[in-house]
Amino acid sequence: MNRISKQFVLHLAIIALVTACSSQGNKSSVSDEKEVETLVDDLYGGTGGVSVDAEGNIYSSDFGPFLGQINPDFKVVSKVFKITPDGQVSVYMDSLLGASGSEFDADGNFYQSNIRGSSVTKRTKLGEISDFVKDSLVAPVGLAFDLNGDLIVCNCGNSTLRKITKTGENIRFSEGDIFKCPNGITKDEGGNFYTANFYNGDVIKIEPDGTPSVFATIPGNNNGHLVYRSGYLYVVGRAANQIYKVSMTGDLELFAGTGTRGRKNGSRLEATFSLPNDLDFSPDGKFLYVNEASDSLGSSRILIPTAIRRIRMPD
Repeated sequence: MNRISKQFVLHLAIIALVTACSSQGNKSSVSDEKEVETLVDDLYGGTGGVSVDAEGNIYSSDFGPFLGQINPDFKVVSKVFKITPDGQVSVYMDSLLGASGSEFDADGNFYQSNIRGSSVTKRTKLGEISDFVKDSLVAPVGLAFDLNGDLIVCNCGNSTLRKITKTGENIRFSEGDIFKCPNGITKDEGGNFYTANFYNGDVIKIEPDGTPSVFATIPGNNNGHLVYRSGYLYVVGRAANQIYKVSMTGDLELFAGTGTRGRKNGSRLEATFSLPNDLDFSPDGKFLYVNEASDSLGSSRILIPTAIRRIRMPD
């Protein structure tokens, strides 16, 4: 048996072990006393995107059980889980190939990027599912809409950003050596975009015309996603196991996490996280939801089972 085959068998065994020990999302008790709580524990799906709809439901995308491709012929069909604010889990979409970043448009339609399928899938409010775009995408991750309603797509695979207009035109929006696997993406009120590099700690600001510049650098040298709200960016320092708050002048403040890998609840600065990936706010801004990888198997490549944590925002 060659080395690749041994790795493949080993990882299949790990999947079977985790499946046997995990449910499809166990609802965990939450209270009003802790700033950081676990909403759902042991969700059988890897850490992809997180989006919250207008009713406060959380959508966590299943990237797959491993970070990276163990075997080119091993195609993991992944899902998107819908989680109610009280922790009830159901399957919202399936038959995806490496569900990564996600986003809702202004009309409530859901868009899901497929990093292993090099495509973006659309699910309408009526439940109709179709390929939204496939051309010129290379391992897409983060999704965000501009002020005109056009979709910006981060291509981790070739470190470019594409713009898909409402008329279906697919054009290059931004590029350059400054991008190192652009991962998550968000925008401010002025139409500026911010993307987090997966392969280093840089957060890149992209002006509406596509001009990029380094805006801030997050500890850990490996970013997850980010979200903008009320004059601040909230950025996942994935390898740092922390979440940072960044002002619009680029000043950093540690927002949550000790830096030790784990799933300890409590106050924001005493809680621990395990390779957190994406995050989004509840509609009222009261909670910040975060998904994170397993801390039980020790490897940074094993993503399952996922937990959904919620951070109570300070007044």
